Amino acid sequence: MNKKKFLRYGLPALAITLLVGAGTASASGFGAFSKNNLTPDQIVARHNDMFQQQADLIGASLDEVKNAWANGTSFVDLAKSKGVTEDALKAKMKTLRETQMKTELQTLVEKGVITQAQADSRIATMQKFTDKINGKMKNGHSNMKGMGMLGGGFDRL
Repeated sequence: MNKKKFLRYGLPALAITLLVGAGTASASGFGAFSKNNLTPDQIVARHNDMFQQQADLIGASLDEVKNAWANGTSFVDLAKSKGVTEDALKAKMKTLRETQMKTELQTLVEKGVITQAQADSRIATMQKFTDKINGKMKNGHSNMKGMGMLGGGFDRL
């Protein structure tokens, strides 16, 4: 794959994957992102959390999200039907992922796994990475539907 195609299709796909969370691609996982060692209770908890997060993000009911998922309706299409634009959805997903990351890092600090300085450094590193990807997407390299990320790929949860 040439560099131009990668920048056009690969980086936006990676950005959305990171924002949504790599482990939520399907009921049993998705390729390399699969978490095959989960117990049935962990699978249930993960999907319940995912459905609830999606419902909260777009102001939908839990049943609306589950029905859309079961029927193969993309999450973006469901969001649009609820009056949430693609840009607003991206912003909400980014905020959610940042909040989750900060919570996880704080837990690692509290449990003595990493220091606060390491957590702060990780947040700064992830922000630079996100800004770099966003900058490339704003400079004409964005085709978010090109790999199906927002039109019906990873968002078909």
